[in-house]
Amino acid sequence: MGVIEEKLPHKIPVKFIKEVIEEGENHAISIVEFDETPTLSAIVESAAQNVIFILSLFEIYHIGVLTGMKDIKLHKKLKKGTYLVKTEIFTNLDNFYMFKFELFDNDKTIVVDGEITILLERR
Repeated sequence: MGVIEEKLPHKIPVKFIKEVIEEGENHAISIVEFDETPTLSAIVESAAQNVIFILSLFEIYHIGVLTGMKDIKLHKKLKKGTYLVKTEIFTNLDNFYMFKFELFDNDKTIVVDGEITILLERR
């Protein structure tokens, strides 16, 4: 079983992460794939799924619920295909976390960015 199958409980068609490029204490970068032109909910879900790979969080927490989205900006037209998503901790208060995310195309150009909030449940 690989790291994605081990940590990510999502199944197709809502499992967007294909490969984890970098796991860090405060950020993660992954390759995501969309079989259709990605919607706002698919983009935000891919950023939220990427949170699972931020190592420092999941020593204490095991599940999270997306509670909000803020300042999401579309910088370039979207199409189906492969992108990079970077998610990083912006701030937190106990088990309530705010994350910044960026979705990049193959040219490393930011396509979408914004903030999400996630409430994490302790183990």
